[in-house]
Amino acid sequence: MVRVEKFLSLFRLACKSGLLCSLMVGSAIADNLLAEPEASNLFQRISNAFRQNNYDGVFIYSHGNSMESLRIVHRLDDTAERERIVRMDGPKHELIRNGEEVTCVHSADWKGDINHRIPAGPFAKAFIRDVSHSSSGYQVELIGPGRIVGRDTMRYAIKPKDEFRYGYQIWLDQETGLLLKSVLLHGERVLERFQFTQIDLENEIPDTELNLGIKGEVFKHHPLLLSESETIEQKKPSWKLTWMPDGFVMRMQGIRRTHGGDMQADTLTYSDGMTAFSIFIEKASAEAQEQMATQKGATVAVVRVIKSNSGNHFVTVVGEVPMTTAKRLAESIVPVELPK
Repeated sequence: MVRVEKFLSLFRLACKSGLLCSLMVGSAIADNLLAEPEASNLFQRISNAFRQNNYDGVFIYSHGNSMESLRIVHRLDDTAERERIVRMDGPKHELIRNGEEVTCVHSADWKGDINHRIPAGPFAKAFIRDVSHSSSGYQVELIGPGRIVGRDTMRYAIKPKDEFRYGYQIWLDQETGLLLKSVLLHGERVLERFQFTQIDLENEIPDTELNLGIKGEVFKHHPLLLSESETIEQKKPSWKLTWMPDGFVMRMQGIRRTHGGDMQADTLTYSDGMTAFSIFIEKASAEAQEQMATQKGATVAVVRVIKSNSGNHFVTVVGEVPMTTAKRLAESIVPVELPK
């Protein structure tokens, strides 16, 4: 039971870090395949549109068996972004971003886990992939014009070049390039869906719309920061992958520790610019035999036990990749051989 709780904690940690928050989509048939420079320009336009446009809108975001309705208000002040995301359903919950600082705010009587999923959809700089460098792993096809929430759009299919990642369909506002709708599919199965139901891209956004709207006492926490009892210690690699899909590169590596000094887990994070996965390695008992796999929406998690000369270790792979990819990654992690 203890190990299961740790596994779920890592799963929530990945959700908290943004591994659940991406551009979404699936396959389509079209003749207008974009050349790689054109695809790169498209991804750059998407990335810029999130940051540079001012907008106030309501969108729905579905993942797994859950569906949320949220309001987003975004404004660029000089070079700093300000943003407010408000959950429209259930308990009061807001996310406030000012530049690089992101704060989750709940009413004071909130009883949930601080590692809860952040209702950001594909928004907020803290959760958006560096899509400007995503074209190497995907082919992009222009499907044609459309119309979303009263605005003219262009629809694209973003198809992976291999079976190790998901595909996407996206609807971009023709005037601004802002993502207005997206769907993520694995084969014929819809894993995540996002769509604006209303949006204002014209009017100025006053400070009052970016300030916290919950009245009275509140509970605040910073979801993208380590807890007060944790640190990430950078180190030379102790583990490596003998296989991973083309186009992924390491983004972060370290040891997650408590301030007491106990090792929590070796942590490795990889991204192809549009999607990401993380690997956590921690010590296990000599009797450990546990194997687990789970999925919520587009995010999967796989656990296996590695037996080596240095003892047993749990390996947990969490990311927005197909289950077969996560399992193969889990089988591919090995200790780094030290020079003799």
